[in-house]
Amino acid sequence: MNSQRMFRICGRARAWRPALMLIAALVLTGCSHKQADAERLAAMLQIKPGMVVADVGAGSGWMTVMMSDLVGPKGRVFSTEIDPRELGEIRSAVAAAHLDNVTVVQATASDTCLPANCCDAIVLRRVYHHLTDPADTDRSLLQALRPGGQLAVLDFRPSILMWPWTPRGLPPNREGHGISPVTVEEELKRAGFEYLSMDDPWPGSSLLASYCLLFAKAPAIGAQAAHAPASDDTIHGARSLNLPR
Repeated sequence: MNSQRMFRICGRARAWRPALMLIAALVLTGCSHKQADAERLAAMLQIKPGMVVADVGAGSGWMTVMMSDLVGPKGRVFSTEIDPRELGEIRSAVAAAHLDNVTVVQATASDTCLPANCCDAIVLRRVYHHLTDPADTDRSLLQALRPGGQLAVLDFRPSILMWPWTPRGLPPNREGHGISPVTVEEELKRAGFEYLSMDDPWPGSSLLASYCLLFAKAPAIGAQAAHAPASDDTIHGARSLNLPR
């Protein structure tokens, strides 16, 4: 390799160094705060044994596994994803942990594919800003919650640092990679959710200006509490994948 070519390669490497350092910092930040995020979300939603919870956009399934332990054998966790590779990762995580209270659900870009009135609580951790069809997805989230059930949306504001990784196919009102809490609140209220509170800044935000919004589905008049045990028909009504035993 001649010296000029080596010089060009080194020059490109130096040019990419800030971006690579940023990626590494974001990855390490996300990994180090996973457990803390899950514990704080569980406390916010008052997750207890016997409850039914949905981890929407579950990724590799790490939070699904944690929530499974919290709801116990009499509870259930629905773990949804769109990407087939990540669905496979969730199935592997569930199998490795020998869990029998998890239902893995193949979602679509416009539908969580959760059964109606199945959940006491739903969590979206850094997922909402990826939604390409938020209106239909929000309607399916509302439909999946029982009256009085709660929805937690943990996300981060758009940042110029994250601009190169902006997801494709986003609605016109998005402003890059991330989403304003004002936009999240407006869209979910339009779908029928009641706004409850916002935790801002979210602890451990670091490089990402994170926040968490809490919403609820209005309780039905004369209905039972949202945390009543689910029937087997409701639990298994989702379009689920067969889990290995």
